Amino acid sequence: MIEVPASLPKKLMKQIVFLKKNGKLILFILFSVFALYSTYLFLTSGQRGYDTVLVKLSEQFLKRKFALSIYNLPVRDVAAYFNNYYVYFGPLASLLLMPFVFLLGESVPQVSIGVFSMITSFVAIYFIAKHFKFDSLDSLWLSLFFVFSTVLFSSSVINITAYQVEALGAPFILLALAAYFYKKPSLLIGLLIGLAVMTRFTLMISLLFFFVELLQKRLSLKNFLFILIPVIIAILALGFYNNRRFHSFFETGYNYSITKNDGPISHNFSYGDKGLIHIPANLYSFLIMSPEPLLLKHDGGMVLKFPYLKASPWGIAIWFTSPLFLLLITNFKKGKYTLSAALAGFALSIPVFLWYSIGYAQFGYRYALDFLPFLFLILLSSLSPKLSKIAILLIIVGIVFNCIYTDSIWEIYPLFNIYR
Repeated sequence: MIEVPASLPKKLMKQIVFLKKNGKLILFILFSVFALYSTYLFLTSGQRGYDTVLVKLSEQFLKRKFALSIYNLPVRDVAAYFNNYYVYFGPLASLLLMPFVFLLGESVPQVSIGVFSMITSFVAIYFIAKHFKFDSLDSLWLSLFFVFSTVLFSSSVINITAYQVEALGAPFILLALAAYFYKKPSLLIGLLIGLAVMTRFTLMISLLFFFVELLQKRLSLKNFLFILIPVIIAILALGFYNNRRFHSFFETGYNYSITKNDGPISHNFSYGDKGLIHIPANLYSFLIMSPEPLLLKHDGGMVLKFPYLKASPWGIAIWFTSPLFLLLITNFKKGKYTLSAALAGFALSIPVFLWYSIGYAQFGYRYALDFLPFLFLILLSSLSPKLSKIAILLIIVGIVFNCIYTDSIWEIYPLFNIYR
């Protein structure tokens, strides 16, 4: 601990004591403002992607239709089947937008789904952290981390349909976990998981967390069955939705994507849409891939221009977007829920690591959103009982990195007013 020399003027001593006592709060306020200002820039002048797919589907739902209108069809994230075009994600995002589309029409910004995901995740993380005995300020720091220093941030602020839907699943899983920790009704937990399933079918694997809790006798069989009920209803509803569109309970539309044979991912697809052959590339994107140099000229030389780095469209390793996860390696501690979270997270990672596209055109490995809530649960035990100075520093580094480089795939840096 640094001692304050007695010879310093009293006014200066008071200021130093104040900073020592309130430094963490001051930093939190400063970087919260920084993150919010960056978010504003990404949502406005820095916006990449102007998709309206989810809004258009909401309009069709209001007309009691499931297929998109053939006029002004989007160029991606849709499936073609018997002369009709469908969104191949679950319907929840468009269902949530329906009241707003009813009132405001197509003027509703689709990226509002991402904003909802960020706000909801912030609140859920705060209460989860409080349950793990972190104080209020540390809980706020952890919320700031999850929203602005993980792939949730880029997926939420970039208006591409796939990003928006993938971001939407995470907050519902987080809310389900928070409800479980605070002993809320099991039907509510199941409802929240069911809503997540209505974004991406594979999120039903999240149930494994609660099954392991059952095996460890922290959850009764009765309560587990109550959790299952809304999830089964959601799966059935999604199945009937699939059957209505593609005449198959299990076909979501991915097999009829209009873009799977386009661009670089078509080369991946030539080896199959899923398989062991795709695991190394997914792991490389998730764990190893680094940013690329931002070159002054593409003339074969190696002269960099400010701000010197850009993201590869194939992804960036989690250590760059979320350096706080490094403490899982350097300071790992097993906690009460580590086994349940690890098994659920691992199971959720299997389908995404087997998938061919790797999440191409992304900032960070965005498919990690499927298992990110459980990875965060494992991390919490390594951070408790309170955030260290190193942890705060890593959160700040991650926030700054994400807020500078999220649009760098397109060599756009809104914070520096650089738009190519």
